[in-house]
Amino acid sequence: MSNSWSRPTRYLVLIMMLTASVSFIIYARELVESLAIGALLAFFLNPLVTLVNRRIHLSRFWIVLIVYIVSLGSIITLAIVFAPVIPEQASNLTAQLQTMSEEIQAEYFTAPIDIMGFTLDLSSYRSEIPSLDPETWVNPDIILSAVQATSTNIGWFAVILVTTFYLLQDWEKLKAWLFALVPNGYSDDANRLYYEIQNVWNGYFRGQFRLSIVVGLLTGIGLAGVGLPGAVIFGIAAGILDVILSIGPIMVAAVAGMVALFSGSNIEFFNSSPLFFAVVVIGIFLVIQGIENLWLRPRIMSNNVNIHPAIVFIAIVASLALAGVLTALFIVPVLASIGVIGRYLYSRVFELEPWSDRVKQTSPSRHIVAPAESTAGEEVSAS
Repeated sequence: MSNSWSRPTRYLVLIMMLTASVSFIIYARELVESLAIGALLAFFLNPLVTLVNRRIHLSRFWIVLIVYIVSLGSIITLAIVFAPVIPEQASNLTAQLQTMSEEIQAEYFTAPIDIMGFTLDLSSYRSEIPSLDPETWVNPDIILSAVQATSTNIGWFAVILVTTFYLLQDWEKLKAWLFALVPNGYSDDANRLYYEIQNVWNGYFRGQFRLSIVVGLLTGIGLAGVGLPGAVIFGIAAGILDVILSIGPIMVAAVAGMVALFSGSNIEFFNSSPLFFAVVVIGIFLVIQGIENLWLRPRIMSNNVNIHPAIVFIAIVASLALAGVLTALFIVPVLASIGVIGRYLYSRVFELEPWSDRVKQTSPSRHIVAPAESTAGEEVSAS
């Protein structure tokens, strides 16, 4: 047997490994993001695959394969059905947008507008409105950039699909392999860490689901209250796209504003001025988003992942400004997971009891030791 490494050597190797890992994450950020999305999809779908596997008694490989075949078959079918009409629809949409742009310029940018006694003159801004004429924005450079972006996105999408497939297929094996790396005497701690981090992510998904329902209801009720046509549809869309944080609500608000501008309201009071009604509709979205981002999201996420509401708000805003929507979407559970690991390390460094009853059992997992009641060696079934 070879000689054991000295303590300085072990620390040096550990530092080198950490440095290499951080460097890889920085330089291969897009790959890491795709792998992370695949891991999240596998984590989210794993309970469903496990449940189906138990009910129909097929091997896990065939269950995952069937899910993928059905999903890809649906996507291919939709592509075959809708691909022939895409060019025509795109041409019609371009023509409609051009017509709408001309109508807006003619109605609102040629003469002063009277809004409830206030005069608004937008004629000086007419020259700054971008043209929607295809000849001005369709050129070889834009087409080439679009093709390159599409090819890149398809490649990363394929990475996500493959990653999700293999993680779903070998989830239990991968978990067992990771736990086998834990030094002797620390398996119970590893089980508990896994259990608490799993609770954090489950709580985050439950919180996001609650937020989507609340935002959808508030949006639908608010738009119906001012008489916007299709208020229920916009409410459903706002609830579903709320998971994309600021981008989703902006997309729904923009479409709702256009509908309000050209369709008007079902209530006579709001039909005095189409522009005024559009401003009211946009204002409803802004109020709901303000309530959600300043009060609802911090409090709901705080209750579900055990983080102070102020930290939730600051983390989301900072992530949107510095790293984009994808990072902001998962920054809360990531911070909560880091907090779980940090509390454990702090307790071990200062020889304190690392576990307490602060986390209640909500979804026990196979091979996961229960928090306080279980003893070493006890296992509970997977979610």
